[in-house]
Amino acid sequence: MKKVRIGFWGMDSILEFVSIAGKCKEKMELVNGDCIVNAKSLLSVLSLVTAEAVELIIQEESCDSLLNRLDLYVEHGRLLGGKNIVF
Repeated sequence: MKKVRIGFWGMDSILEFVSIAGKCKEKMELVNGDCIVNAKSLLSVLSLVTAEAVELIIQEESCDSLLNRLDLYVEHGRLLGGKNIVF
């Protein structure tokens, strides 16, 4: 399992994120506080969106290519605050 903080910067970024997530075989969840949602579901992601970074949990160990595709989201998560640690 890998965890990383990500952020969104508008509706287009959310749509692109869900598109990328939907094409991957890995199980992915977004966490904000006590709320955990499916990262591949547009409605779920929209219900979670805040002005702060959220935690992305990927249930696979070997997901480096996915993290490379999500690099802009990871960088934006850093800008929104908090330490960005990939486990």
